[in-house]
Amino acid sequence: MFKALEKKIIHASKRQDPTPFLSFDTLLKAVSYGYQAGVVLRNRWYQSGRMSRKRLPCPVISVGNIMAGGTGKTPMAVFLAEMLIESGKKPVVISRGYKGSLKHSAAIVSDGTRMFLDACAAGDEPYMMACLKRFPVVVGKDRYRAGCLALDQLDVDVVVLDDGFQHMQLQRDLDLVLMDHDVPLGNGRMLPAGRLREPAAQALARADAVILTRCSETPEIPHTVSTLAPDLPVFYSRHQPFLADVYPVGSRNSQSLLTPQKKSETRLLSDRLQGVPAVLFSGIADNRAFFRTIQGFGVNILDHLEFEDHYRYKRADILQIRHRAKALNAAMLVTTQKDWARLDKEIDWPLDLAVIGITLTLESESGFCRLVETRIQTRDINES
Repeated sequence: MFKALEKKIIHASKRQDPTPFLSFDTLLKAVSYGYQAGVVLRNRWYQSGRMSRKRLPCPVISVGNIMAGGTGKTPMAVFLAEMLIESGKKPVVISRGYKGSLKHSAAIVSDGTRMFLDACAAGDEPYMMACLKRFPVVVGKDRYRAGCLALDQLDVDVVVLDDGFQHMQLQRDLDLVLMDHDVPLGNGRMLPAGRLREPAAQALARADAVILTRCSETPEIPHTVSTLAPDLPVFYSRHQPFLADVYPVGSRNSQSLLTPQKKSETRLLSDRLQGVPAVLFSGIADNRAFFRTIQGFGVNILDHLEFEDHYRYKRADILQIRHRAKALNAAMLVTTQKDWARLDKEIDWPLDLAVIGITLTLESESGFCRLVETRIQTRDINES
């Protein structure tokens, strides 16, 4: 019953047409007004100083959004951390560890070379980032406490908050807001009638820059963004899928699959997957986008088994995937890196399993780098 209600809410939150009178959508809209009032009041209390904010003794950069669901925060956090490394900084990425078993404490997922937590404890996205072994990753619902842990036990000098825009308790030096280029505000309604976490105008008023994600080759600033935030710098980004690896049938060596290729070595999906009859399975925020991506590379998609975002696969799910692939005479299974992080590494797959990763590319990368460096230098000057 709860699952059916959840699906009904998700469906309603994506509706673009007017809300029918005396409907379930109308009820959600009424609830969203109460949610909006609470969010606005909370933000005003923080801005007025009635609720205190803590500050870490190092620059803090937040990567976040104003809509629930996937806008590419994790690929952007990885991109930012790697950019900081190239500029000589030592970043740590801090995540709340959504869907991980650590509810209240802060913990180190990786120190940049060694892994200390699995996906079950850390959450799939922090674990996936930690497996890159390029920078430390820490999880904690209290981002200030997590930051203190990182500064105390790791050799770091910049904090990158993954999904930190609504975490008002911690002060930051740069707030980056990600928005989907095609649907920057969804249906324009607040949760649960829509996907907005807070009123767009109020949110963009405290942002330092907007990053439009999933842009086309000839992107334009959406009218809603240019109207609400005409003075904010706007950057365009694209998501580039790549074949992280193929998990061969019978093999249980999984760690290499979570190490992405360097940008210069990224293999095109079409080189290995074009024309291959495959069954897809995924549990991410936008399963249909994953389907369209794989379809665009010429894969012969026989079926796509869709699960909810951050879904924890059970034995029955794996059996369903296996049986469906066998029934359709598939030659390969295809999933995402994020899903792979949540899968039991002891599963014996009946077919080769292709794992698809996402990297982010940014237009005007030099201008973005200057923005970040300026904020870090300003913080360093103020602290000296």
